[in-house]
Amino acid sequence: MNPNQLKKIKRIVDRRSFWMVVSLLVAVILWLYVNSTEGVEGDKVLSGVKIEFLGADTLRESSGLVITEQDRSSVNLTVKGTRRVLGKLSSTNVVATVDLSRVNTDGWYSVSYEIQYPAGVNSDDVTVVRSSADIINFYVDRQTRKRIPVEGAFTGNTAEGYLAEDNLVFDPEIVTISGPKAAVSQVERAYVVINRTDVDKTLSYATAYVLQDVDYNVVEDPRITLEEETVNVTLNVLATKSVPLDVTVVNGAGATREENTSIKIVPDSVVLSGDAAAIDSTSKINLGTIDLGAFASEYTATYTIVPPNDTENITGVNEASVTVKIVGLSSRNFNIIHDNISCINVPEGFDAEIITQTLPVTIRAADTVLDQIQIHNLRAVADLSGISEATASGVITPVVRIYIDGYPEAGCVGEYRIYVTLTESKD
Repeated sequence: MNPNQLKKIKRIVDRRSFWMVVSLLVAVILWLYVNSTEGVEGDKVLSGVKIEFLGADTLRESSGLVITEQDRSSVNLTVKGTRRVLGKLSSTNVVATVDLSRVNTDGWYSVSYEIQYPAGVNSDDVTVVRSSADIINFYVDRQTRKRIPVEGAFTGNTAEGYLAEDNLVFDPEIVTISGPKAAVSQVERAYVVINRTDVDKTLSYATAYVLQDVDYNVVEDPRITLEEETVNVTLNVLATKSVPLDVTVVNGAGATREENTSIKIVPDSVVLSGDAAAIDSTSKINLGTIDLGAFASEYTATYTIVPPNDTENITGVNEASVTVKIVGLSSRNFNIIHDNISCINVPEGFDAEIITQTLPVTIRAADTVLDQIQIHNLRAVADLSGISEATASGVITPVVRIYIDGYPEAGCVGEYRIYVTLTESKD
């Protein structure tokens, strides 16, 4: 091909009209392909097509008949049609319907079903090639169901010192029975009787029940079916007990609960009622924790009385006042000098400079001991092991531990902090 011919071809290709003609040809080809393939027939499997009974509500309302059994709830279909039609079908929009208009009495029925297609699909355009079942077998029964309340009584007695609550607790509170209407209609309630003696704890168990009519006469009819064979019944048995109030004491600052503490709690006890097992296992009620090292001579606070689980405080008093006094010890103020303030476990790569020059502290001990304590006996040590390298910069205020060398019977009251500057080491 010579250069002039190439130039002519290039001029044609570069023209807009050329590409318009090409686009039109491609569109026509695609249109012809789609129309040709949409008319092609194929098969499609529809699994789990739901079975619906037409007229079930009318049958129940007009004749008192209901379907109680059926051999299947869905069918699998293989249908044939054009691709365009098959594309509109799925297991969710195709339904197999059973017509109940000819059902008029109880018994087994075997009925064929009709296929209902979604709107826009003509049944003449679809052929069922295969199905997992052609007939639906089902049973129609003439029966009625009734929900009745569960009631009962405790006819036994409790052991001395115990009390049974008036009302029994049932789960479920309502049961359902079914059967012939004439038999079911005479039943008014399900009834449970607990007849045990010397009961000293809560009872909870599954039990059978009897059916009663409106006059509490027992109804026995084999045609009546119990949908719940048993119910859970609970008889709550309560016990009462006077329980002392107490606090947990943390010894500290030279004081111990046994030797140096006077504790007064008002009221000092409450009366609990509740489940017998819970009452028996309760020896006291702990109001809270008091640290003897947190105060110098006296501490007073009000605490909420919280009864244990499954018990109730029946005194009507819900708070208690607690007063703790230190007995036989005195408190005195001292100053720890800068030379006796130190840091340990300084983060690697950092230097610690203690800013605090003097640390006032309160020491508690017997007077004879306090008279002997000198400034050189007191040390304050800050443990910096909890300081991470990421935060080890600038001024920090760590808690210090106070040491009273030579006098282990003395202690420091309260919590103290010092000021420390952390800087990166230059070495």
